[in-house]
Amino acid sequence: MISINTDLLGRLKKADAAAWYEMWEVFGPSIERLIGSIASRYFGQETIKDVSQETLARVYQEIAKFDPKRGVKFSTWLYAIAKHVVYSELTSRNAQKRGGGHKPMSLDDTIHEVSKEARPDTEFELAVFRAKVYRALKEVEKNADFNEFECYRLRLTRGLQGKDISNMLGMSEASVSRYLKRVRDQIRDAVKQAVLGYSWTDDEKTEFTVSGLTAADDDAFDQALSDIYLKDEATRRDYGKLQKTARSVR
Repeated sequence: MISINTDLLGRLKKADAAAWYEMWEVFGPSIERLIGSIASRYFGQETIKDVSQETLARVYQEIAKFDPKRGVKFSTWLYAIAKHVVYSELTSRNAQKRGGGHKPMSLDDTIHEVSKEARPDTEFELAVFRAKVYRALKEVEKNADFNEFECYRLRLTRGLQGKDISNMLGMSEASVSRYLKRVRDQIRDAVKQAVLGYSWTDDEKTEFTVSGLTAADDDAFDQALSDIYLKDEATRRDYGKLQKTARSVR
């Protein structure tokens, strides 16, 4: 079974160090990419690193106020904090150029603006969803037999059929077929557990039903999962900064 605690939000609000690190392990790459997309037009790489760290600190400070019963998605809330930190930094820099003080934007005002006037960037919402799926895949991989998971990885990343996988790995087609089914069944259960376990609003849970990951047809399921996995892998290739920041917070 994968390691998903459905009370993650409750543990975060209690400042549980393990829960805090788990959240950043799952969502960190998506948040890092978000910061870059918002701030890269204004700041250099060093400032973006600082803004990322400040965003992490603000999430830590504000997590107790996050209330999914109000209907705001976690991705919406994260987006609001990131936007607030970037805008506050811009306000501060502009004030320094003018030689005067400044009044930073209220975080509550930022959240109100995002939730009422502008939805979070669509790509970030998708990235948060992909992060949940990616977590499930990695947990299955960690617990699965290497050869079995390697068969499914080839199916997932290259779209290979059983015969091609059999030839590539020197296994019988019957063995490959068994391995694919075994790993696929594990992933089906794990993905459902991870997506619903890290979703705290009805809208977030609905994302699972429209993702293609509930398809009964194996080929349709594999294709939907492949699209999500390959896209999320691309967002994690240069990931690292937030992992170090999370350790420093702990």
